[in-house]
Amino acid sequence: MDLAPLVLLAIFGLQKAIPIAIAADGELITEKSGILNIGIWGVMALGAFTAAVVNYQLGSSAGASAPYIALVAAMLTGVVVNLIFAMFATKIHVDQVIAGIGINIFALGLTETLLDKYYTLDGTPLARYTVAPLVTIGGLPYGLTISVSPLMAVMFVLPVVVFLFLARTTLGLHIKAVGENPRAAEAAGLDVAKTRMIATGIGGALLAMGGAYFTIDFNPNFTPDISSSVIPAFIALSAVIAGGWKPGLVLGMSLIFGASTGVQYVVQGTLPTSYFFLVQMLPYLATVAALSVASKRLRPPAALAVPYTKE
Repeated sequence: MDLAPLVLLAIFGLQKAIPIAIAADGELITEKSGILNIGIWGVMALGAFTAAVVNYQLGSSAGASAPYIALVAAMLTGVVVNLIFAMFATKIHVDQVIAGIGINIFALGLTETLLDKYYTLDGTPLARYTVAPLVTIGGLPYGLTISVSPLMAVMFVLPVVVFLFLARTTLGLHIKAVGENPRAAEAAGLDVAKTRMIATGIGGALLAMGGAYFTIDFNPNFTPDISSSVIPAFIALSAVIAGGWKPGLVLGMSLIFGASTGVQYVVQGTLPTSYFFLVQMLPYLATVAALSVASKRLRPPAALAVPYTKE
């Protein structure tokens, strides 16, 4: 039995799952507080752009440390953007869906404008450094060598951290409380708006980390290619739902979606061009199928996307 296709599927599937899984964990924390952020693509795009620019600008002075500084800068950007979103959702009481759409439009306009003014619409120049791999594995089929990203390790460790955070820490329990019954949480002395803003800020850091993967690891430059970047963002949103807002299941769904995206790289060149579009549809078909199955057992946070006004 030729195991080469399975090995390639594992390689490309894991690579494609990294931004999905990390972003999904961020969205999960946000949604557990009762806030629905469909501006997930905008935050990821701004994180990717920030990481690309910082990595490029600091490459000559910071050397190999540049991508790590860029990652921190991206996460801070995600925190700021999500806090702005949370302020609109909790303080000004703007509809959360509308606010999320606004974040996406803002990110698209800002990144394209800055690219056009300071770089080029074809993308920022290639950075000098990417994050150092944890390990490099050679001798793979077709002469391939895979570098295991530290963000791949984060992808597997993060669900455990998120689970323990939500189940065992005071802040995590407060986040779940305001997401289930904000009125009772307020009666118990919790500041609902503040707790939701903290959760959304944490979620923004992880969303931006997922976006930064594209520009400090996978491909060290940023291009305003909406078609390729929107897919992992909204698949991450789907992974949260299909995973039932449970970190372990969300990771499992992210890996499945990543594998469905990676299939096209495995079969590329072996299928007639006229049939290749079927393979390209797999991520969408897998998402729809997962959501259809999960819809029968969905148990979202009771106050998800429900505006709350302090009494």
